[in-house]
Amino acid sequence: MKGIVNKINFDDFKTYLFFSIILLLTLISIRTLEFTQARYESNTALSINPTVAFFIVDVMSDSGQIKLDSMVPRDEPYIYSFQVSNFKDGRRANVDLTYSIEIITTTNMPLDFKIYKGGASSVNEVDVDTTTTDSNGVYYRHLLIDGVSQMPYSANTTDTYTLWVSFPSIYKANPELYEGIIDLVDIKINAEQVV
Repeated sequence: MKGIVNKINFDDFKTYLFFSIILLLTLISIRTLEFTQARYESNTALSINPTVAFFIVDVMSDSGQIKLDSMVPRDEPYIYSFQVSNFKDGRRANVDLTYSIEIITTTNMPLDFKIYKGGASSVNEVDVDTTTTDSNGVYYRHLLIDGVSQMPYSANTTDTYTLWVSFPSIYKANPELYEGIIDLVDIKINAEQVV
């Protein structure tokens, strides 16, 4: 045994050991990258379409939330819908109401938003699009649709909106930057009496 150890060239041994470790680490890194990419690509067919409903039977504010997760960059937008009604459970607003919609999003992902009343149309309903920062340095995007519609007390009325969320496919180049990130959309309805 001692004779075998004496015949080993330790400089060559160190070199072979170093390159073997580098090769092993490279193979592990490539395997991990393929696994991450496969997880990312497997979600491309996922399309979530929740519906949020708001019932304004009085002068009030109401809010709901849509969680945008499992999104991947693609050419087609993700489409969500929400409704605003002036009746619920046999109860209807007893005054004419008008309402505004404010959508507040976290800015975790580079998303584009469009809001259409009814089905898709050529007119994006957003009147104001601003970004604010809170005391913790967190950025929020505010989309405002002001005075969108009047709901008469004399009839049950429901307005349907579609929220188009685009995650442009140009971001496919760096999938690891967005994997597992969630963006939240808060929808606030503010109803006022028509005077």
